[in-house]
Amino acid sequence: MAPLRWFGLLAGDLPYDHNKSPLEALGDVASSQRYMQGAGTSQVNGHRQTSATPSDTPSLPCTNLRLQASAASPPTSNHSSIADEHRQWRSLEPIALKGNEHAIFERFINRVALWIDLFDPLKHFSTFVPHLALHNEGLMKALLALGARHMSIKPEGNDEARVERAVQYYDETLRYLQHAMRFSSYKNSQELHATVLVISKYEMIDGTAKNWEKHLKGVFWIQRSRDINGESGGISQAAWWAWLRQDIWASLREGRRLFSFFKPTRPYESMDMWDMASRVVYILAQAVNYSSKEETKAGEADLPSRILRATTLLGLLDEWRRNISIHFSPLPIQGPFESVFIPLWFNPPALGVSVQMYCCARILLLVNQPAAGGYLECQSRERTIAECIDTVGGVAMKLSDDATRLMSTQCLYAAGLYCSVPAKQNSIAELIREHSAHTGWPTNTDLVEELRVHWAEQAQ
Repeated sequence: MAPLRWFGLLAGDLPYDHNKSPLEALGDVASSQRYMQGAGTSQVNGHRQTSATPSDTPSLPCTNLRLQASAASPPTSNHSSIADEHRQWRSLEPIALKGNEHAIFERFINRVALWIDLFDPLKHFSTFVPHLALHNEGLMKALLALGARHMSIKPEGNDEARVERAVQYYDETLRYLQHAMRFSSYKNSQELHATVLVISKYEMIDGTAKNWEKHLKGVFWIQRSRDINGESGGISQAAWWAWLRQDIWASLREGRRLFSFFKPTRPYESMDMWDMASRVVYILAQAVNYSSKEETKAGEADLPSRILRATTLLGLLDEWRRNISIHFSPLPIQGPFESVFIPLWFNPPALGVSVQMYCCARILLLVNQPAAGGYLECQSRERTIAECIDTVGGVAMKLSDDATRLMSTQCLYAAGLYCSVPAKQNSIAELIREHSAHTGWPTNTDLVEELRVHWAEQAQ
């Protein structure tokens, strides 16, 4: 049966499949388990690029782990065997870095990890995950892959990292996953969750859209199989929100619905400012769903329901705005201002990004909701959309760190799609260029050129 074949792939008992990524394989296992429990299934497709051949089964590059040696004798379920199994993929001694791997490791911690930690007050990926990586080869390779890829995009000083080096670490990470996921304890570990999230972030900045899209789905199945969501706590919760932000961008670009169907339950009274910042990410995800091709097409057959759904989501935005703390208010800035947008200064700056997300969600909903009130309603919406675009641009002008600039780039692009004022269009283009010059993202897509093409088409 299919589930047995999937488990066989994970354990390496069948020939290595170059068209199936390790993340997809785990997704297959998760979906098959849900199906067998009566919870439904989902198809998960994947693709993996590697230089290995069918006769050259990948081996782990590490010397302190014994995955291959132990594969012939599957562990039993007693406590001693479980402890022994942990030792197969979690080393007792810290992994020794070599050469400029120290610089690459530092680049991940000090720069790229903060992208993932945007709304995480404990900064799990820049503080906790590096310690996990010192005892897990796969996670360490993932960190080095992402750090080296960013270093190849944005070299500084004596930094040296070629794209080929990053690709090598990336490939070694996927080879590691192919072997390590035969262990049940690894499939339920923090190390696996952190590894696949870092790899999906690598694919995002690398521009490998095909692999990234499919690995995002693989991460979704990992999370679903372990009941991980935005209220799980700890590193699992932090990774879930980081994954959702990635999926929002991918879905917006593809015009599809997001994979997640999680609904938060915590009341605002129990939230701190970081929880509130994450809550608007969830609402933005629903707005992206609403604007997707699937929901737009379905709504054509039932306009009252589509109008009601947008009204409900706009109500969620209003509720968020009523309940956020004073931290979400901009601080005073001395004028006069000569720019098209009035700068808006938020501290911490990540909260400014959450306000940008709020504005993007409102724009998407107002643009895609059928107008039952006719011309006057359309005029009112245009004024609100213009105000939201001004806010997105104003926040972007005062951002100075890479983590916020990365998300601001996405918000500027989303808001820019609905901007019709040439002076504001030019300012949005300049801000995107400025953000990208600092972050190095995106690598193989010119978002400004895409917007200019779009603006030209809208002006015809």
